[in-house]
Amino acid sequence: MNKYFLLGILLIAFTIAKGQNKASIKGRIIDSLNRTPVEFATVAALEQRDTTSKLISYTLSDKNGAFTLHNLPENKPVKLLISYVAYEAYRKIFTFKNAEVKDLGDIEMIAKQLKEVVIKGERLPVTTRKDTIVFDAEAFKTRPNAVVEDLLKKLPGVEVDQDGKITVMAKAVSKVLVDGHRFFPSDIRMATKNIDADMISKVEVYDDREDDPDHLIPQSQVNKVINLRFKKLLKKSIFGKAYAGAGTGDHYQGGGLLNMFRDTLQVSLLGYSNNLNNTGFDYSDLYAQGGLNRGGSQTFGQGGFFGGGSGKQTATAAGVNINTDYGKKLQINFAYLLRHVKTSNYTVNNRQQLLGDTTAVTQSINNGSNVLNSHAFSSTFRLKPSDATLITYYPSVNITQNSGINSNTSNSYSNFINPINNAVSGSNTSGNSFQFQHSFNYNHQFNNKGESIDIDHTLNLSPNRNDSYSIDDLTSYVATLPSYSLHRLAQSKSQSTNANVNLRYRYPVIKKLILQVDASTEYSKELNRLLNFNYNPVTGNYDSLLVDQSSDLTRKRWTNVVSPGITYEFAKNVRIDAHLDLQSQLINNAFGRNSADVDRHYFFLLPRINLNINNFYVAYSKSAQLPNIGDMVPYSVVFSPVYSVTGNPDLKATTQNYFSLGYNKYNFESGISYSGNARFSYEQNGVFRQRTVDADLVETSTPINKSGRYTYGANFYVSKRFKKKADLQVSATTNAGFNSSHNFFVLNRQNGYQDNFNFNISESLIINYKDVVQIEPRYTVSEIYTKYTGVDYPSQNYISHYGSAHFNFTFPYKLNLDGDYAYKYNPMVAPGFQKNSNLLNLSLARQLLKKDRGEIRLSCYDIFNQNISTSRSINENVITDTQAQIIKRYFMLTLQYKFNKSVTK
Repeated sequence: MNKYFLLGILLIAFTIAKGQNKASIKGRIIDSLNRTPVEFATVAALEQRDTTSKLISYTLSDKNGAFTLHNLPENKPVKLLISYVAYEAYRKIFTFKNAEVKDLGDIEMIAKQLKEVVIKGERLPVTTRKDTIVFDAEAFKTRPNAVVEDLLKKLPGVEVDQDGKITVMAKAVSKVLVDGHRFFPSDIRMATKNIDADMISKVEVYDDREDDPDHLIPQSQVNKVINLRFKKLLKKSIFGKAYAGAGTGDHYQGGGLLNMFRDTLQVSLLGYSNNLNNTGFDYSDLYAQGGLNRGGSQTFGQGGFFGGGSGKQTATAAGVNINTDYGKKLQINFAYLLRHVKTSNYTVNNRQQLLGDTTAVTQSINNGSNVLNSHAFSSTFRLKPSDATLITYYPSVNITQNSGINSNTSNSYSNFINPINNAVSGSNTSGNSFQFQHSFNYNHQFNNKGESIDIDHTLNLSPNRNDSYSIDDLTSYVATLPSYSLHRLAQSKSQSTNANVNLRYRYPVIKKLILQVDASTEYSKELNRLLNFNYNPVTGNYDSLLVDQSSDLTRKRWTNVVSPGITYEFAKNVRIDAHLDLQSQLINNAFGRNSADVDRHYFFLLPRINLNINNFYVAYSKSAQLPNIGDMVPYSVVFSPVYSVTGNPDLKATTQNYFSLGYNKYNFESGISYSGNARFSYEQNGVFRQRTVDADLVETSTPINKSGRYTYGANFYVSKRFKKKADLQVSATTNAGFNSSHNFFVLNRQNGYQDNFNFNISESLIINYKDVVQIEPRYTVSEIYTKYTGVDYPSQNYISHYGSAHFNFTFPYKLNLDGDYAYKYNPMVAPGFQKNSNLLNLSLARQLLKKDRGEIRLSCYDIFNQNISTSRSINENVITDTQAQIIKRYFMLTLQYKFNKSVTK
């Protein structure tokens, strides 16, 4: 395991060391008038030619104005070009001797007096405009038919993982805009995976302060926004794509995307249908590799490996996204998504329970199907009546209908009794839910810099209803547990109402010190009603109410918070934020069944502290959580003869102390980004279940409070993009992390403690040669360890392996070969479960028609027919192995056509 970590470090160290053997140049950029440092100036080394200049290396000046460029060529002219907005460019030609280091000292930048002159051949790939970094898309060539995601992968400091998640300079990207507008805001991948790279002129990167006008989020923790600027001729255009595919085993896919841009109006329409387990709303579901990468992706968790992608799904969806501007003050976004998803599941489970010297095993097979229909409406209104005032309003509506049929068979036995029982059950469910929510924000910045007022209001209404008909037949082989047959109807109804108003005022006492006071009030109401009925053979209806299995729970809560705080800036990018929440909660719990209400009054002092020093932060916060009302019922609920729960109305609120620290940094010149974080949390009065389980597997439980539950962990990440050599581009990434938790349980009046530890390390490479060959190998090792104290349970310790490689080859005659290979190995699964698999996917594509607008693709998913979805989980005395049905081998032929029509008038 360590050798993979060392490999990544050695690769980075080798390249850094190799760069030191060549020439380098350094200096400090200052303003010519006040001699202050100029930060974020673009420094580029260009190979001097007759008519053009080829980029060799570039970087940005730091907060002190300093810069260094390494790995420069020797004995040939090199042009140094320094530029920054509002300053005249600095140009000078050097010829370096062997391993020479030139120190230019202070370089004075002179403010521009004349209009900027554009010099051909000096097109800089990266420039800065105040806090915005701008990448010139023309400087980063991509292969034909590449999408924006392919372009982003070539930009320095930008990384895109296999799921489409984007980070810039080790910070997450929260929004991707198109010409300043949201493009299907529910998923940023809609823009990066659907828009062609050759349509983009500039890629802008800046801090995400859209919902943080007071800059309450520290610089080291703020996310990034990517704004895609279209080429001028495409500001008015119609573009999109359509595709259709058919395959073996009745597999199919089809869909399309249509975009119409007209200056301040953007309209996008999207639709798809397939039975390839593609239920997301992005390009991966539209086309990627003819349905490759579907089902069976690895997951790491507490005692688990493999998983995800289980079941077989047929999905149909359609959506519209509209952006429009009314003048320069009002922006409106509207989005609507319609989904229809049908899922069929077939799972095999093996559940072991450790009960002293007894090991009880339950083996079960579950078969079911579910149909989901949903409508999602959302909108955004942004009004900026003046430079000092911003008003935003976000309404949304979600409507969902679902129905399902499920059947289950199981048998239980132990090392002393075989069999204990056999069970057959089935259910037929239907339900619907409705959710309306909106949020309103008013922010005003006063003339006194730092003084502001902010008003927030949110409202959430969510009624839900569900009916479930069930049949449960249990055949018992022990005298102490009689056999039974239950035919029941469960009607559940829930309703959640939440409304709050928050007022924040910030006032600068002195330049570095800002006082802040927050005051908020919130009202919430939760209704949970469950009625269980037995089937009445006399009337033929479900009209016999089961009181001991029914409940009618209502919780009303009034919360008032006053939060004084300060923000103090010791220096630039060095600040501390400290706040103290004085929180008061009045709770009314009503349980029905003629039970007395339980009222509670809580008062919490909840501090929050955040210290930020450049790219480093350390934080502490305390939070409080009320016990679930269902755990507080003052009576017992008998769900079946083998399972019952008794509530505890004396449960206390849980408080959690959370500590965290982190660091992230990116070096433009070296191409290295790295980040790390550590965290620790500790609970007081945590809620857990005190259980009893007998040899016949009859279980009862009661929730109680106990302090001492804690978790801790850390993650480390480093990535290096090597300098391009002879058309070869290589990047290396190392990810490492661990998570640990300490928990407790009471089983059969015996106190037990469970400690979980999970360590994983992942090494990956990206090797690209002229965009003709690209290989992305990755290997991950995960060690999972579980031990117990206080009880005589065996420890669990094993290592899981996952190796993969994505590859792409571009051949003559417009042929392209795409593929994925994955190897999975899990040594700890129950007998009869598959431990490993080799998953290979291939697709061959040919570009067609004028400007390569068309494409025909032949794909094969899971060539070896070995795809699996297997997982293991460990909780208290229970070890559960699950193997699920999954899509396996199929072939598919897909046709795609892309269109683009510009309107210049």
